[in-house]
Amino acid sequence: MVCGKAPSLPPGKSSSFGSKAFWFPMSQPVPTAQGEFVAVDETMMARNSSDAANYDAIYCKCDNIATAGASGAMIDDLFTSLLHKVRLYNPQAVVEPWLASGNETNQTNVPILRHAYEYARAAHEGQCRRSGEPYITHPLGVAHVVADLKLDLPSLLTALLHDTVEDTHVTLDDISRDFGDLAAQLVDGVTKVGKIPRTWSYEERQSENYRKLILSTSRDVRVLLVKLADRAHNMRTLEHMPVDKRRRIARETMELYAPLAHRLGMYALKSELEDMSFKFLHPDRFQALDRKVRGSTAERKRYEEEVVGVLTSQMRDAGVGGKNGTLLVTGRTKGLHSIDSKMRRQAIEFDEVRDVIGFRIIVDDVASCYQALGVVHSHFKPVPGKIKDYVALPKPNGYQSLHTTVVGPNGKQIEIQIRTREMHEIAEAGIAAHWMYKQGGTSAKDGARFAWLRELVQEVRRQSDPKEFVKLVKEDLFPREVFVFTPNGDLHALARGSSVLDFAFKVHSHLGSHCVGAKVNGKLVSIRHLVENGDTVEILTRGDQTPKREWLKHVRTSKAKTRIRSWLKRRERERSITAGRKMVEEGWLKYRGEDGKKEYQRKMSHLLTTFKLKDETDLLRALGHGQLTVESVMTEIFGSAAIKTHGNRNKREKEDEFVLTKQSTLNVNGYHETSDMGKGSGILVGRERNILLRFCKNCSPLKGERVKGVVTKGLGVKVHREECRYLQEANDDRIVDVRWDDTASISPRPVRLHVMCEDAPGVLANMSRTITSLGVNIGNVNLRRLRNGKGLAWLEVMVGTLEEIEMVMDHLRKEDGIISVSRP
Repeated sequence: MVCGKAPSLPPGKSSSFGSKAFWFPMSQPVPTAQGEFVAVDETMMARNSSDAANYDAIYCKCDNIATAGASGAMIDDLFTSLLHKVRLYNPQAVVEPWLASGNETNQTNVPILRHAYEYARAAHEGQCRRSGEPYITHPLGVAHVVADLKLDLPSLLTALLHDTVEDTHVTLDDISRDFGDLAAQLVDGVTKVGKIPRTWSYEERQSENYRKLILSTSRDVRVLLVKLADRAHNMRTLEHMPVDKRRRIARETMELYAPLAHRLGMYALKSELEDMSFKFLHPDRFQALDRKVRGSTAERKRYEEEVVGVLTSQMRDAGVGGKNGTLLVTGRTKGLHSIDSKMRRQAIEFDEVRDVIGFRIIVDDVASCYQALGVVHSHFKPVPGKIKDYVALPKPNGYQSLHTTVVGPNGKQIEIQIRTREMHEIAEAGIAAHWMYKQGGTSAKDGARFAWLRELVQEVRRQSDPKEFVKLVKEDLFPREVFVFTPNGDLHALARGSSVLDFAFKVHSHLGSHCVGAKVNGKLVSIRHLVENGDTVEILTRGDQTPKREWLKHVRTSKAKTRIRSWLKRRERERSITAGRKMVEEGWLKYRGEDGKKEYQRKMSHLLTTFKLKDETDLLRALGHGQLTVESVMTEIFGSAAIKTHGNRNKREKEDEFVLTKQSTLNVNGYHETSDMGKGSGILVGRERNILLRFCKNCSPLKGERVKGVVTKGLGVKVHREECRYLQEANDDRIVDVRWDDTASISPRPVRLHVMCEDAPGVLANMSRTITSLGVNIGNVNLRRLRNGKGLAWLEVMVGTLEEIEMVMDHLRKEDGIISVSRP
C-alpha cells in the first residue's frame, strides 16, 4: 500500500492524535504493506459514523521512503497541473496572497491557493485512499474538476479543504481563521451532517446529508457545484471499493446526483455521472454496449467527418456565422447510458438506434441560429415533430438551443443542435457558467435563472421527514417539462403530467387554495385537467373554496402537494384542538360541575408533565386527535377513585383507561413510552421499541415487507403493509414511520392464505402435511365448495417473516390439485 509519512498538521496546529494516530474506519483491522495492523481512532470514527458511503481514508505507517518520495513527486505534479489549468482562465487566483489569520495587515508572500494545498496535504498526511494512493490526491482531483468548470477562487479553496473538517482534526474555526468566513461556510456546506444517531438507518442518514446540502444553497450555490465535483472524482475511482458499496454509491449517483447535474444544466457532468453509474450498476450491459460502440468506431468516424464536412460547406455557402463570421461544426457520440436508455425505452437493438452520433453548429448570434436552421432544412428533410426551439423558450436552468432531427446522408436520421457560443458555454457548464471567474459577479438575469433553486430550498425547509424530503427531490427536480402561459403572457414551466391545480399553486399558493377550475385556451375545464405545452391558463377562484384531501390525487408537483398537506394538517390541528376543548369541558362538568374547571387549571402543570406535552394547546390537540382519552386526563385531575364512583363507562372506555393510564400514554407524536405490548413484534416506531402495537388483520404485514403505522384512537399504532387499502384511506396526520427492528426476534403471527384447489379427496390432507412438514403451525382452516368442481380454502398459518410465508406458498403450489395460492 502506498502511504504518506506520519500524521502532522499545518504549522501552528497542535496534534491531538496521541497514540491513536492510525485511523481505519472499517469493520476489521487490515494490515499495511509491511504487515502492520492499523488501529481505530475512536474519536474520528464517531465523527464519521454518519458517512455510510465513506471512501475509506485510512492512516497507515510506511517505512518505504522511496515509495513515499515517488508519491510526493506525483502529488506535486498534480498541484502543478492544477495551477496551469487555473492560470489559463483566472491568473489572479494563482498569485492571490494568503492573509495570515484572515487579517489584511498580515499579507504574506505565499499564494492562498498554494497555502490551501499545503494545509490540506499536512492535515491529510498519513491518510490513504482504498486504492493505496495518498488521500490528498482526492482533494486535488476534486479541485481539477472545479478548475475544468472554470469556477472561482473560493470554489477551488473549498475543493482542496472540503474533507479536512470531516476526516481530520481540523475544525471550521481553523478554516475560518486561515482562509476566511466564506471558505468556512462553503466547506461546512459540503461537509456531511455530524452527530447523526447510530440508530438511524442508512436512508435516514443519507437523507439528512442531502437535506443539508440543498439547504446550504440558500447561502451559496457553489456548495452544490463542489459537491458534484466531489462525487465525480469519487465515481472515477469507484473500482477500488467493495462491490456492494460500488452498487450503492452508483445507485445514489444515478438517482440523485446525475439528475441534479441535469437540473443545474451541467450536461457534460451529468452524462459522465450517468455513464459511470451505468458501468457499476449494470456491468454486463455496459461492457456489451461498449464493445458494440467501439466496434463501429471507424465507420462512425467516417460518417461523422462526412456530415461535418457537408454541414460546414452548406453554412459557409449561405454565409452563416454571424457578424464575426465564426462557425464551428462538431460531431459527438452519445453516452452509453443514453443509448442504453433509448434501446430499453423503445425495445430496439443497437443497430436500430439511428442517432448514436449528434451534431452541433455553433455560431455568433441568435439570428445566425435561425439562419443555420433554415439552411439545414433546405438541404435535409426534417423529421416531423422533432423540431424544438429552446432559444425562444429557454429551459428553467437557462439552457438554450435549437434542436432538429433530419434525414441526413445515406438516409440516416441525425440530430443537430444549433446555438451561440454563450449558449454552448451554459449548455456544457449549466449553473456553473454563472460562477465562472468573471468581473462584476452575477447579474439580475442570473438570479432569475436560479429562481427554481430558491423555490426548491423553500420547499425543503417545509419538510421535516428525511424520507419525504428525498421523495420530494426525486419528484420535483428532474421531470420533463411543459411550458404554460398566464393570460398576461408570463411563462411557467411545470412537470409533464401537471394539472390546472398544479399550475394554480405554481403561480401563487392563495390562488391554488381557492381554485375551482380554469379556462384553458378559452375553454372551461376542471381542476383535474392536464395542461399541455403552449396552453394559456386562467385560474378561476371562489372565496369559500378550500383544499380537499382528494386534491392530492390530482396534483403532480411537490409544491402543490406540500401546500395542500400543510393546509389539511393545519385544519386537522384546529379541529382537534376544538374537539379536545369540548371533551375536557364536558369531562370536568361530568365529574365536578363548574368547580371542575378550577381544578383542571390548577393541575395543568401536572398534566403536561405526566403526558409529556409542551402546553395546553398540545393537550387539547392530543385529546381531539385520539392520542389521549378524556378519562385518562380526568383521572389525573380528580383521582381514580372519584372517577370510578361515577360508574357509567362502557367496556371500551375501561380498556382505554387501562391502556392509557397503566401502561403510560401515546405522546403527542403518536409514540408509546413504556408499554410491554409491543414486545416480540420486531417493529420500531420512530426509534422507539416498546410501543403499543397492533397489526392490520386485513394485510398481515410480515418482516421483510415495507410498512407504515397509523395512530389509532386509544389503541396504539396499527401496522400496515404500504399497499394496504386501509392505509391509503387513513388520515395523513395519523400516519407515522415504522420499520422492522433487525435486532429483535419475531414472534409468529396468524397470516391468511387464499388457496384455490381441486375438489378431490386428499387435497386438504396434502396441504396440511406440506405446511406442518415445514415446521409451521396451522391456526384455522375454512373450506368452501364451488359449483365448478373446485374448492376454496382459507388457511391461517403462524409465521413471522416474508421469507417463511413465501416458502409455505411455494411448497403448496407444487402439490397436486393446487390451482393457485395467494395472500388477500
